[in-house]
Amino acid sequence: MMESTGVFFSRALERMAVFDAWAAKYAPQAIADHICYKCESADEFEAIRKLFETESAFIYQSIISNRRIAIVKFLQPIPSALGEIWFLELSDQKPDGSQASEFDHIEMYPTAGSMDDLAASLESKSVIVEKIVRPHHTTFDTIVEASFKVRIEPEPLVTKIVRDEMK
Repeated sequence: MMESTGVFFSRALERMAVFDAWAAKYAPQAIADHICYKCESADEFEAIRKLFETESAFIYQSIISNRRIAIVKFLQPIPSALGEIWFLELSDQKPDGSQASEFDHIEMYPTAGSMDDLAASLESKSVIVEKIVRPHHTTFDTIVEASFKVRIEPEPLVTKIVRDEMK
């Protein structure tokens, strides 16, 4: 479990180094949007959320796919090869209990064209990209290292939240 935001950011930077190496190799025409951390328990979710309650610009929480998802805006961004990452997607345990504690993915969106165009561009560079259709959205995912993924979305997460959830 994360003991402090300092430990959180130190571990996030380790994942960012993997992402940056991938981005340097494939040069996607995209902007990094956010990093996702998945929790293995409700206790872990609540503890990490609490760490950020006094060390973030805001936290927005919602229920998506029958679990809590908190969006945290950092006070300082995490630098990446594809731009500054200002947001954390913190995911509570899935209802089926299948989730392990880990940085799961970094989401990015295209700077031009569609997410389909970006996926095709990466595939043309021999990146294995999988289209994932979920009830609440469709993405393209690629494994970067072990279970750590890059996920292609059509737009910034905050744009989607404002449009779909804050009506």
